[in-house]
Amino acid sequence: MKVKKYILLIVLIFALVDTSFGQQKPVLSQYMFSGLVLNPAYSARTEYTSFTAMYRDQWVNIPGAPKLTTFTGQTGFKDRRIGSGFMISEDKIGVHSNLSAYGSYSYFIKFPNGAKFSMGLQGGIDILRSDWSKLNLLDQNDPSFNGSEINYFPNFGTGVYYFTDDFYLGFSVPYILTSRKTKTEDFFRDVRHSRNYYLTAGKVFDIGVKLKIKPSFLLRIEDNMPLAIDLNANLYYDEIIDIGISYRQGDSVIGILGLQLNKFLKFSYAYDYITSKLNTYTKGSHELMLQYRINFNAPKHHRMCPEPQYF
Repeated sequence: MKVKKYILLIVLIFALVDTSFGQQKPVLSQYMFSGLVLNPAYSARTEYTSFTAMYRDQWVNIPGAPKLTTFTGQTGFKDRRIGSGFMISEDKIGVHSNLSAYGSYSYFIKFPNGAKFSMGLQGGIDILRSDWSKLNLLDQNDPSFNGSEINYFPNFGTGVYYFTDDFYLGFSVPYILTSRKTKTEDFFRDVRHSRNYYLTAGKVFDIGVKLKIKPSFLLRIEDNMPLAIDLNANLYYDEIIDIGISYRQGDSVIGILGLQLNKFLKFSYAYDYITSKLNTYTKGSHELMLQYRINFNAPKHHRMCPEPQYF
């Protein structure tokens, strides 16, 4: 079994370099709680300030499998129709590490019924580090896999976001440029950004005393790849606990458990049960989220956020 895992690792590295780094940012199972990772227009969602940290350990027990850490922050401004945010992330897979830093700006239009339509832009840079010497090869002197390299790739993206208190609909192209990820001509290193298009929507329904349900979906369109979709439903009880289930097409079934610890802090955990052929080698994926929200526009002793954030 150990030999099979290492054989699979080599296959995954070269099969997934193009998908993980080509996709630019891997999809998170709890994307519905951190919209800024998909859409820069989300930064105008509320006048509150929020910080969200997420960690994803994908395909546990497979050596070199992806690990993703993200930290986002966003804020609106009282009596101003703008929002701003930032995102810092590190995506590791095999011998590659992709460190990204992006800033975002958004402007919204408010309709008479209270709905808002936000338009956003983001820009930043990706720093791809590849240490080829970490590969465990039969021929350690193979010149194709010696040494290391660092490459820098600026990029920018855009998105739109329509939302009310209980509904949202967004479309984004967060990374528009399709630069080469490496400068060498080697076959395995000729990897480019893939342009991704994201369509998201969700709706909150009251279904009983202290009970709400929020179905949502994420449609992913990537250049030269088939459509992919995530379907999700979250059940909220008493604005304190939420339980969710998701289906990721051809990949996994996901369970989500969230706790509103207080008016400022929320913790959430997701477990991906793999339904593809990879389930022979891995027990699944784990994802943790911690979110802090505060209303800096309120007086000092009244800055807690008055209601949970469903999206």
